[in-house]
Amino acid sequence: MKTGRNDPCPCGSGRKFKRCCVSGGLAPIPADLSPAQLVEARRQAFACGNFAFIYDSYHAESPFRGHFPVRGDYLVYARRELRGRFRILECRILAEDRPSPEEARVLFYLDMLSGEDRHESLELSRFLQTAEGWRYHSGQKIERRQCPGPLEAVSIGQIESLADGICF
Repeated sequence: MKTGRNDPCPCGSGRKFKRCCVSGGLAPIPADLSPAQLVEARRQAFACGNFAFIYDSYHAESPFRGHFPVRGDYLVYARRELRGRFRILECRILAEDRPSPEEARVLFYLDMLSGEDRHESLELSRFLQTAEGWRYHSGQKIERRQCPGPLEAVSIGQIESLADGICF
């Protein structure tokens, strides 16, 4: 079913669709969030279906923005394909480093359900500093089973070597 311009916005903002996501309004992202805090904010946004926040938290030069250069196209896709299909059981930050003042990396564990299927993964995310704060640029993800043992023992270097250059 198509959202009408005067219907409530599906992102959950409480505003009309024409004054929110369809018009390209920004989802406010506090500029003082650290990269690790932005991972948590993105998790919360995903859990409640706030795909406008997810889109706006991507860096303008991210591979994701190359696939979805038009915000409205992503929001339509996310509402149709992603909303309600996943449930995040746990998201835990394992490590964070800052190779430079303009770049940060966050390693986190993600445990989620897609229907009856459970997916556990480790992701090494790259963030870049902008005038508006940190923004998600890209990530390398592997399945949890590739790093057996305690989560606390997983390192950024280990994910880099196992992810074999896969970047999204």
